[in-house]
Order: sequence, then C-alpha cells, then structure tokens
Amino acid sequence: MSEFKCTNCELCGREADAELMCSIILNDEKEKEKACWCICQECMNNFNENIKKYYSELINDKPKSK
Repeated sequence: MSEFKCTNCELCGREADAELMCSIILNDEKEKEKACWCICQECMNNFNENIKKYYSELINDKPKSK
C-alpha cells in the first residue's frame, strides 16, 4: 500500500478519490520521488509512453559490449 494519498492526477490534473489513483515512490541514494496519476485511458497511455521512452534512453546509453 502506498505511503501517501493523492487527490489530483499529476498527468492530467483531474481530481479523484485516492482509491482511484495509482501511485509510485522511487528511491535512490539521494532522493525520493513520488508520483500519482488517475486511471483514465489518457493517463494510462501517457504513463506507458513515458516508461518506454525512459527505458529506451537508458538502454541506448548503455555501452556496447565487444
């Protein structure tokens, strides 16, 4: 269960009950990022596209093995 509750979607700004929000907390050594988004189709598509873009950039930056 998430440590925090959101009332506004960070992707589209829509207000919704916290139970209708998806949330994620990302931790690294220096910072903690929190994000939440509603479950509408537009936000689901935007989230999936952002994840694809983020990971493709990481993969493309990886040094090629010989």
